[in-house]
Amino acid sequence: MRHPTILLITSSGGSGHLIAAKAIKESIENGPHPKVVLEQDVSKDWLGNFFGQIFISIWNTSQINGWIFMQEFLSTIHPLTYIFFTPSIFFHCFRLLIKYDFERVIDDQVLGTKAITNAVRLYNWLKKTNLKVEKVLTDLPTDYTAHFFSEIKTLNRFERTSIEIYAQDPLLYGEMPQIFWKRKTGLPIEQIHIVPPPLRKAFMNSPVNNSLPVDIDLCIDSEVAKLRLIKASQIHTHPPVFFEDKGRVQIQPQDLVFTIMLGSHPSKCALYDYIEGFYNLVESKEGPTVHVFILSQTGKWIEKGLVDDIVSQIISHPLAPKRLRIYPISKQNGEVVSRLFNRSNATITRSSGITTMELIQASRGDIWIHQETPRSFLGFRHHGMVLWEYGNALYLNQKRGARFVSPQFFEQAFRFYFKQEREVVVPFQKNLEANLG
Repeated sequence: MRHPTILLITSSGGSGHLIAAKAIKESIENGPHPKVVLEQDVSKDWLGNFFGQIFISIWNTSQINGWIFMQEFLSTIHPLTYIFFTPSIFFHCFRLLIKYDFERVIDDQVLGTKAITNAVRLYNWLKKTNLKVEKVLTDLPTDYTAHFFSEIKTLNRFERTSIEIYAQDPLLYGEMPQIFWKRKTGLPIEQIHIVPPPLRKAFMNSPVNNSLPVDIDLCIDSEVAKLRLIKASQIHTHPPVFFEDKGRVQIQPQDLVFTIMLGSHPSKCALYDYIEGFYNLVESKEGPTVHVFILSQTGKWIEKGLVDDIVSQIISHPLAPKRLRIYPISKQNGEVVSRLFNRSNATITRSSGITTMELIQASRGDIWIHQETPRSFLGFRHHGMVLWEYGNALYLNQKRGARFVSPQFFEQAFRFYFKQEREVVVPFQKNLEANLG
């Protein structure tokens, strides 16, 4: 068995880092000069089961319940984790460097940047090499990407020589790129590399032809998942056509298609409200078939019974028009997600970094960015999304004209898809400005 020559560092908690790591690993192992990649999950492999699982559990629970304050709190105390996690991360990284003599170190997550950089520096000193940490940003570079930038900014002038950043073009407001990067990271422009996003190969494929019928072959990972889809299809009597581990849904050119993807651990209340909104909007029995695909990036939400609750909600509407077809589905591969983005008339999404990059690359329909209801707590006010997702939202607005939606205003915003006379919808930016005011 060949020894790994590339160390790829990622982290659980959400799904963006893991998806990016998978894309990076596939591109290296299947590239013109294949290399063996050793992937390490900081949260699971380096922090130990106890601390790692606590961190992952708190983070995922806050996403499921829409606890914006908790997510921002965890991001705020991120610098304090240096004290507790630095020794463990440094030790594990340095141990692997000594054991395998890696040619490259790629890091696509936010934890322990200083520890990883110093492990590489010590290795370079001992081995007389010039290895660098290749920091791949899985969020888009904006003024709100503090969780990635904060620890990089703390590196001293010696540590900064051992790290380079790989990212997309930053969102600028009249500022020179070199000034932006120096202000956010402390690094010179020579250590910043603007590269294509770390996306799965399927998102680079040619878009589907919407003037022809499109087959979406859903991945069915278990018999239970298959039974859920059949149960959810009892209302409209048109279940997918099942074969092997797939469930095929055929979409005609005149059909309306909507995708709801609120991250790896979507908010339960938000999903329930969006589904009810579709039932309220599709009241007539006449009209095009309406397909609504509800999925997560990882499928972990199924383990928490959320999908069973959604199926129960669907079958509680026995008199709903049969042209409304809702598919609560488990984890899907890149091919399915990219085809859904291609074909959807509209996609409702949280503005996480990797999903934002995938939408910019593959979406051909409207993009609506989900926002929780803004709330205040102890004098602090959030705006329905964590700050870095707010930055991604601004980026998505500039690149693709994305707009803003919440369950509270969903029916008002989406009514024009179901009318012959399309209403004028307030642009996303104006919604944000009004909300922030």
